[in-house]
Amino acid sequence: MTKKYNIQTNLINIGGNIGVKHRGQTSGSNLFINYLLHYNYPMARPLRIEYSNAFYHVMNRGAGYRDIFLRAEHREMFLELLREIHEMFRVEIHAYCLMDNHYHLLLSTPDANLSRAMRHLNGVYTQRFNRTEKTDGALFRGRFKAILVDADNYLLSVSKYIHRNPVEASLVKNPDNYPWSSYRQFVGSEFRQSWLNVSQTLGMIGARNIKNRYQAFVESGSDDEINEFYQNKRQSSMLGSDEFTNLIASSIQDDPEIPETKSLRRVVDMGFIVDIIAKVFSVKKNTILGSRRGRGQKNIARSASIYLCRKFAGYPLNEIAEYFNLHHYGSVSGSIKRFKFQLHDDLELENKLNQALKLINRSDL
Repeated sequence: MTKKYNIQTNLINIGGNIGVKHRGQTSGSNLFINYLLHYNYPMARPLRIEYSNAFYHVMNRGAGYRDIFLRAEHREMFLELLREIHEMFRVEIHAYCLMDNHYHLLLSTPDANLSRAMRHLNGVYTQRFNRTEKTDGALFRGRFKAILVDADNYLLSVSKYIHRNPVEASLVKNPDNYPWSSYRQFVGSEFRQSWLNVSQTLGMIGARNIKNRYQAFVESGSDDEINEFYQNKRQSSMLGSDEFTNLIASSIQDDPEIPETKSLRRVVDMGFIVDIIAKVFSVKKNTILGSRRGRGQKNIARSASIYLCRKFAGYPLNEIAEYFNLHHYGSVSGSIKRFKFQLHDDLELENKLNQALKLINRSDL
C-alpha cells in the first residue's frame, strides 16, 4: 500500500465485531472503518473516517474566501465532475448546493473511498477552472471538510440544511428560486439528473406525497439543533446520536497529531470498565484490581481492563497506574504492549474484548 498520500491504520470491524482485527482474518461484509492519517497538512491533521456506505456532509471553500464559481460555466463543470465521481468511484450524491465561494455535498460511499473521490473532484475542478481563467495555483483553502452523518437520524436534517443555504445567505427567499442546488430536482420542478439519488432521502419522509411533504419540511424554516451544531467553532467530525458517535469513537485510537481523536471519546469510569471485564471474564473485581507479582504470573482480565482504560476511555497513563496500584506509569505501557501482542494470537480473547466493548457501548453512562 502506498504511503504517498496517507497511511491506513486501525482497520476495525464495527459491525458485529468491534475491536482489533485478528491476524490472518479476512474482511467480511460487515461495516469497516478506515481511519486515515494524512501527512500533507502542515497543521494538526483532520480526522477522516471511512467505511462502506458511510454518509458525509462534505464542504470546501475558496482559498482566502475567493469565489470558486465565477460563471455558470464553472458550476456546470463542477456538476459534470459530480457525475464523474458517481460513475468512477460509485459515490452516491444525495444533495448539493453550489454557492459562490464554497460548496456543500451530501454523499455516501459504498466502497469506503471518500478521500480518493474528493481528490479527483477538487483536483480536476481546479485544473479545469485554472484552464478557463488562464491562471494557476491552489483554488481551495485545503483538501475538504467532511462530517460523518448518522443517516438514520440526521439524513433529512442535513439535506434540509444544504438546500436552505441560499435562503440563509439571503440570496433567495425560497430554495426553489436558487438554480444551483439539487432542491428543484427533489420537489419535481426540475428534471432529475441520473446521478442524483433522491430516493433515500425522500423515502424517510413517508410513502405518500413525498415531494410535497419534503418541500414543506425544507421551507418550514431552519432547525435550531442543526444550526447550533454547524455554528459551533469546535465542530465535531460526526453528527449523530449518542449510540452512533460512541460506536465510532470507541474504534478510534488517540493520535497526538489529530487532537479530535481524544475529544471524541466518551468519559467512561474506570470502575465501570473493570465491572464489565469482571462479568465477561467471570472473575471477581478484586482479582482484577489486585496485582500478582512474580515471573510467569498472568492476570489477563486485569490486562484487558488496563488496555480498555487506555485505548477505549483514553485515561492518562499515570491515572491508570494509580487506579490499578502500579508503582510507575511505565508498567501500564508494558501491560498494554503485551496485551496487544496476545490479542493477535488469541481469537477467544479478542471475542471477549469485543463482548466487553459492546456492553460498554450499550450502557447509558
